[in-house]
Order: sequence, then C-alpha cells, then structure tokens
Amino acid sequence: MELILLETVEGLGRPGDQVKVRPGYARNYLLPRRKAVPLSADVLRNLSKLKAKAEAEERAMISTMEDLAKRISGFQVQIPARATEEGHLFGSVTDKDVHTALGAAGWTLPLRAVRMAAHLKEAGLAEVALHLHGEITATIQVEVVPVDSEGNRMTIVAPAPEPAPAAPVEAAGDEAGEGAPD
Repeated sequence: MELILLETVEGLGRPGDQVKVRPGYARNYLLPRRKAVPLSADVLRNLSKLKAKAEAEERAMISTMEDLAKRISGFQVQIPARATEEGHLFGSVTDKDVHTALGAAGWTLPLRAVRMAAHLKEAGLAEVALHLHGEITATIQVEVVPVDSEGNRMTIVAPAPEPAPAAPVEAAGDEAGEGAPD
C-alpha cells in the first residue's frame, strides 16, 4: 500500500515522503494515528505545501533542540542507589532512571533521548549522551550516589590494595660470603 507521510516515522521516512508499506501496518498504525494518508491525485497536488510546512517545522525543531543542547550540556544530576561499601550497586541505573531524574530537575525530554551504552553498575560520576534530534546531542553528568537500605548516604570505602608480591628471598650464606656461587 502506498502512502504519503504526514509526520516523521522513525525507520520509515519524513513528512511528504511517498512510502510503500504492508496493508496491515497502514490500516492499524499509520492511518488511525494520522501519520500518513493514502496516495491520491489530490494529495499529490498538495504535496509541495505539505513538504514546505514540514521543512518549516523541522527548522523550528532543530533550532529549539540546538538551544536545549546548549543549555543542558554539562548539567549534573544525582541519582541515589543502594550500594555496597565498595560502591557496587544492587541492580543498576538505567535510561529510565536518568530520564526520571532529569524530569524531577525540570527538564522535559522524551525517554528515547536518553541512550546509554550500558547501565551504570558502580557509584560515582559518569557521562551520559542525550540524543535530542537527528545529529543533535548533548552530554550530561550523572552522579550515582550510594545509599544504604534506609536511604542514608554512604561513603565508599576503597578496597584495600593488593599486596605486592614479595621478592624471592635468596639463600643467605655466611656473613663472609662463603657458599655463595660466583
């Protein structure tokens, strides 16, 4: 089934794009949510207006997201998490936890903007990338604060350093040096 997209659909296209999709995807998702319209002569006549409107909205979105990236870049958020005395977390800090903490700090972002390579499993400071729109990204600092079971802040005890391996002791001879090989 051929459609004209009315808004950006991730993995499919941008507004004004002519796409071919399976009928079920069109009937059950794209058409009821008004993300696309069936291809017709009337729609093709209005396609230039649709594309111009979409480009204007895209420019406005890019401008807004670039401004947001400048403001949020370097922002630091603290997330309390239960941890051992060495700083290992019971569980991990996920994308959703970072998104919730940003929302509590007053930032409004979609959940899909927070993309972490791996969940945070240690207490301390970590950098997290925010993918705001297309190629627009910002980096924030996430501090995972270790807390005990009652929610009290803990100090991390650094594990004791491994003792250095002892140097092999050579067989000691007389004080005069007898018995030592030459």
